[in-house]
Amino acid sequence: MDYQAALDDYLKVIVGKQLDALNMACEMMMFSFEKYELHAQCLTRIICKNDVLVTTLDYQSWDGETEENNDEWYFVEQNRNRIVGGMVTSVSVNALHDVTIALDNSISIELFVKNGYHHFNDEEEQWVFFNHHDHSYPFITVYNKSVDIAVDW
Repeated sequence: MDYQAALDDYLKVIVGKQLDALNMACEMMMFSFEKYELHAQCLTRIICKNDVLVTTLDYQSWDGETEENNDEWYFVEQNRNRIVGGMVTSVSVNALHDVTIALDNSISIELFVKNGYHHFNDEEEQWVFFNHHDHSYPFITVYNKSVDIAVDW
């Protein structure tokens, strides 16, 4: 099934919403757009005016001891005031389920679904979108090659 149009429609609900929080857990970036959450476990990067501010791969550069002592946390904290607070002006999803979110403060958030079918593992969760107040529908989970849109529990 072609999910591109459905994902594009569901994510458009954040257009006009403010990015009011950016949190991290290991290599996952968690974006809060008022009452909606987008958790990105795939390759994610945040760009400002054609300059990459931070990527989830920056997590790989760390001291090996303290979770927060890595370049992902460092770059987010260094640029948090530039990133958080912008209003979403557009959202687009391509045929591979990659996502681009543009904010009115010149910030772009890009999510890239990584890998194809795995040789050693099952598909992995790439990104999740949901209403964070009550986890109401839809609850969208995008995997490497498949999509689950839960509209009912």
